[in-house]
Amino acid sequence: MLPCCPHADEWSKTYNISGKPDLRIETSDANIRVTTWDQNTIEAKVETSRYKIGEGGLRVDEHQNGDSVEIEVHFPHHNFNIEWGSHKVDILIQMPREGRVTLHTGDGKIDLAGFKGDMDLHSGDGSENLEGVDGKLHASTGDGHITAHGRFDELELKTGDGHVEVRATQGSTLAASWRLETGDGNVSLEIPSELSADVSLHTSDGHIDLDMPIVTEGKIRENEVHGKLNGGGSPLTIRTGDGSIHLRKG
Repeated sequence: MLPCCPHADEWSKTYNISGKPDLRIETSDANIRVTTWDQNTIEAKVETSRYKIGEGGLRVDEHQNGDSVEIEVHFPHHNFNIEWGSHKVDILIQMPREGRVTLHTGDGKIDLAGFKGDMDLHSGDGSENLEGVDGKLHASTGDGHITAHGRFDELELKTGDGHVEVRATQGSTLAASWRLETGDGNVSLEIPSELSADVSLHTSDGHIDLDMPIVTEGKIRENEVHGKLNGGGSPLTIRTGDGSIHLRKG
């Protein structure tokens, strides 16, 4: 008998936080959505469609140590050959705005909004959408687009197949190098006009569209640009295997 049921199931728990939270979520196959609020608590929910939670179904392992919270959602091993279309799992988080998040899913999308701090996101197969974030962002997905809007000090985005679209707001800095990379898709980066960087752009099959004055260095090629933006600074690298690159001022 398959460990599923015709109705939804839900697990939830609230964690009290005294300082800045450090949240880690690990799952093999679920969507993750994180939003923020002005409460010193993390509220976590796991919602399922046609899965039960508990014996024979999904298992939720969770642990809190001070302000660190770890949640792992495990799927039943013998249930991987079923029809996935009607089975869905969502991990929903509300948490304080500032801290650290590590969100990893093997197959599912990740949404993060209104967060400030260190962000480490990975999906084996799924899109990633970040809105109104602030801080250091490292995000990757094997297959899916990445869109990000916010103020960034560090930025590292990589997808195997999908577009990358970033709007970096005023106050963004290259405290460390920025790198945007996709195996197949367009890359669009909008940055403040005063941002300084050593720019390196490359596309194997596509064009490069610049809306900012870059002092080029070396040989000029149609699919490659190297130069300095506003006198230069930390490296800003954009790579796409099959797609165009758009760099413009906000």
